Amino acid sequence: MRWADLDELSHVNNVVYLDYAFEARLAHVTAGDLEDRPWRSFTVEFLRPLLLSREPLVVESVSDPDGERLVQEIRPAGASSAFARVTSRTAADDPAPHVAPDAGEGFALRVRHSDLGVDGAVTPVKLFEHAQEARIVTVARVGSLERGASARFVVAQVDLSLGEPVLWRPEAYEARTVVTHVGTSSFTVETSFDGGRAGHARAVLVGFDLETQRSRRLGDEEREVLTAQLVTTGT
Repeated sequence: MRWADLDELSHVNNVVYLDYAFEARLAHVTAGDLEDRPWRSFTVEFLRPLLLSREPLVVESVSDPDGERLVQEIRPAGASSAFARVTSRTAADDPAPHVAPDAGEGFALRVRHSDLGVDGAVTPVKLFEHAQEARIVTVARVGSLERGASARFVVAQVDLSLGEPVLWRPEAYEARTVVTHVGTSSFTVETSFDGGRAGHARAVLVGFDLETQRSRRLGDEEREVLTAQLVTTGT
């Protein structure tokens, strides 16, 4: 665990859990006890906040018999239950919902050479990070209601499906993020990369109370701002 792994709440940033899972998977591949497969979709469930600690992390990896699904649970060595769960699949999820080209918030995804893997394409971990960057604009609209309110939400789950390889180019790829659900204590945002051709991410965010470190109901103003961004998607 590194200082750079933390977010503004001093929790391990949601992107980092997928990085931990990939490191553990590659260790198993190198040891020869896990086949190196091309994973096409990922679900990261954030079960409990993980704080910076000198205690080593444990990643328990279990593959199904046909090797098409890998489940990895992440926890500190001294904990008995998982703090996060990463599920990787060899098949992509359902097609990304159709979103009108001008719907939601636009984000210019500019690929860095450091985003690329050995195959020359943006790695799943980096695309997961770009999805986080793309949805920040949407969350910031709600956070603008109150100073520091951007820290009033935590990510509960992110689903990422890969599409065509995202390669380096001088021009930016377009990502668009829309709000697709608003509940009493949570909301869902979806991000499509290059019209869904390069991938799609769905994130569920939950209201968070900084003092109690527990979930909370969304306020009326928050729900109003989110509902104003709500769109209906199709496939």
